[in-house]
Amino acid sequence: MNYKSLITKWGVLVFALICFAASDITAQKIGHMNSGVVFAEMPKTKAAKSQLENYTKQLESDFKSREEQLAKKIESAEKKYTSGEMTQNELQNVQAEIQKQGAELEKTRQQMMQKLVEREENLMEPLVTSLNEAIEAVAKENGYNFIIDSSALLYAEDAEDVTALVKAKLGM
Repeated sequence: MNYKSLITKWGVLVFALICFAASDITAQKIGHMNSGVVFAEMPKTKAAKSQLENYTKQLESDFKSREEQLAKKIESAEKKYTSGEMTQNELQNVQAEIQKQGAELEKTRQQMMQKLVEREENLMEPLVTSLNEAIEAVAKENGYNFIIDSSALLYAEDAEDVTALVKAKLGM
């Protein structure tokens, strides 16, 4: 067996594969857009953020009211003790109650934060899905192999900005 001709054949095969792969890479159609900007401009996103802000204000108002009640209780106990209207034993009972209410208040704060996170996820998830579906539809309809987020894109010579197409698909 002639190793020289075998090596030559393999060399030609490898060269052909490299040329084929290089031509395939250059044939890719690439688009880019700033998905964060489009997401922020979506009317439903603005409405969801407004709903979230209102919900946040409601939760904060409830929490602040409880916090103020606890502060008043502490202030009242301090005044009564310093004026002699409360015994040491009564003060200890009030302090224990205040500590319990403080712990409950902290638990309420944590629950409030969890509720906010859940509400945000529930409001935003369908919008993110909608945006992703629009991007995918634009890619398929216009023959794009890749659509890259331009917020992470440093250079794009042969890439087209598809922002307007995605906005149109979203009805914006």
